[in-house]
Amino acid sequence: MKLLRQNEQNSGKRKLTIFVDANTIVSGLLFDGNEALLLRLGKTGLCTLVTTRYVIDEVTRVLHAEEFRLSKEEIVTFLSYTNKCIRVSESLKRSQLRKYSSRLADKKDVHVLAGFSELDCDILVTGDKELLRKVPKATTTRQTLEVLLGF
Repeated sequence: MKLLRQNEQNSGKRKLTIFVDANTIVSGLLFDGNEALLLRLGKTGLCTLVTTRYVIDEVTRVLHAEEFRLSKEEIVTFLSYTNKCIRVSESLKRSQLRKYSSRLADKKDVHVLAGFSELDCDILVTGDKELLRKVPKATTTRQTLEVLLGF
């Protein structure tokens, strides 16, 4: 796998910088599984997880959704944990977003593509089908864990 070879080349040199989207973050906060493991790896420093303020705002909106029935205290705890796991960059400027707006049919994902590209990340972790299809360095959480942990 190409990304595994990339990680082997990077071993000992620098940590991989991994952009995470809102769905990955929310899944990691609310459910046990691959996404939760990825957040823990970011917290321990095995990799550098990054996202933008725009994505964190989306995570905050999702955590407030009625379907999750989270208290304000639980939301604050989840967001605090997120800040320990993920480096949050400021949202991108419109001029930066414009460069990527024609590349995706789903305009809501332009922030993710632009953040990944503008922050010069090695991997984009997403479950979004269009991003996985159109972004060569986009992988699922499981594929990213295979790269990081070598399984």
